[in-house]
Amino acid sequence: MQIGQFLNGRYRLGDRIGKGGTSVVHRAYDELLEREVAVKLLLGSDRAARRRIRAEAKAAARLSHPNVTSVYDYGEAVTLSGEFAPFVVMELLPGPTLFQRLAEGALPPVEGLRICAEVAAALAAAHAQGLVHRDVKPANVMLTPSGAKVVDFGTAAAVGQPEIDFDGQLLGTPSYLAPERLDAGEVVPASDVYALGLLVHLVLTDRLPWETDTPTQMLRAHVYVEPKPLPPVDAVPAEVAELCRRCLAKDPAERPSAEEAATVLAAVVTRMRAAEASGPEAAPAGPPGGVAVPGRGGAPEVATAAGPAGTPDRPRSTRRPYRSLLVVGGAVVIAVAVAGSLADSSRPHRPGTAVLSASAVPSAGSSVASASADPPTAAVDLPGEGAGSGRSGEPARTPGPAGVDGRAPTPPASGQPVSPPASPVPSSPAPQPDDTVEPQPSGVPVQARGGTVRVACDGRAAEIVATTPAAGYRIEDYRPGPARQVHVVFGSDAHASDVTARCANGRPVPRVRESDR
Repeated sequence: MQIGQFLNGRYRLGDRIGKGGTSVVHRAYDELLEREVAVKLLLGSDRAARRRIRAEAKAAARLSHPNVTSVYDYGEAVTLSGEFAPFVVMELLPGPTLFQRLAEGALPPVEGLRICAEVAAALAAAHAQGLVHRDVKPANVMLTPSGAKVVDFGTAAAVGQPEIDFDGQLLGTPSYLAPERLDAGEVVPASDVYALGLLVHLVLTDRLPWETDTPTQMLRAHVYVEPKPLPPVDAVPAEVAELCRRCLAKDPAERPSAEEAATVLAAVVTRMRAAEASGPEAAPAGPPGGVAVPGRGGAPEVATAAGPAGTPDRPRSTRRPYRSLLVVGGAVVIAVAVAGSLADSSRPHRPGTAVLSASAVPSAGSSVASASADPPTAAVDLPGEGAGSGRSGEPARTPGPAGVDGRAPTPPASGQPVSPPASPVPSSPAPQPDDTVEPQPSGVPVQARGGTVRVACDGRAAEIVATTPAAGYRIEDYRPGPARQVHVVFGSDAHASDVTARCANGRPVPRVRESDR
């Protein structure tokens, strides 16, 4: 496909904004509705990849939620060589992924928890429709001016479907695989909640709760090693640590629902914002009186701290051991095909695909299976993830093939077909953080032809605290920080205003570039 080419006589392809092993994402223009969109176009003719991209479109199209990326259309175009190329038309999302944002530096705790609350709300909406995402990770969370959005439903499956697909593969990202997924059983919503717990731990501590050297060790940790409790974090109440502990329970029946997690996190964010607005003296030392986390039986369970020495003992679960894909006592538990991206985890790399093959599982006493360097079978850099800037796991900054020192290896992800459930349950959006307690936008206004940006400084860290596009303009790129440099682009059909800002001596130093198109 070439820039300027039309798909189905309607979508005019623009610049390429992402590329993976089997897919490419273009900025495009919908000539019928006169709006910019993103088009994910499949490359090649792999039948499994065709099934996955069609399943992704069907799964995402069933959801309507402010924290889920919208899918507008699906079709098949004819390439210049005469082949059919399936494509998905999605909303164009300005902003980086959570992975990219974390690679720039730690998030303020309240912002990290707000993002997790919105991810939980998106998962709750999907679960209410009988869908499980199965690949929740930082690279699949986009940070936009309107909030976090969960993307890439290529791995989604209906509740109750087999985890292993008809090709005998388990698809996902090893760093975020729930232990029951390795049991090769049925798809359950609790697997997403497990990944959500890892996300909460990551945004607050910049690491996962295990120290592993290889993908194999990470997979074994999911099944056999209790995660380290979330350590105390400034201004974060103790019920967050308790929620994280419950999300990471080995037994899926012990985890909260995504809706409960969204409710707890949203309430915490509201209280933290209120405390910030009132000053440090108003910040509670722990959960306020009367705040309780609903239990599975309907009775409230008062949240308690989960410190290193205070983690409550839990009775040994009676669930059957995970032996379908993990060989007890074996040196290697699963064969993982990756895109050769573990050679240097000290810098971001493209997301690829992690294919966990049930047929490749070694038996007891068998030889060690090594990670191959096969190209990814279905992967794409999402909008905002250019070459060399996006990965599929958490940001690991320690060199080495596997992300040592608590930063887990980050093999990439793929997708698999989804069958819609027979009777989808009506969606009821989970509560969102209450913004009514937020103070009015602060910061210094920066005026451009395309709009106004307000930038605040905290030392040398800059942050965009508000954006107001001018009439006829839209936000085309958005990197709000906090970071050494923040960036936003206001664009119209005829003009673009590129605004960047740094901080010096506690004051924003902006730069505005105006250009005609």
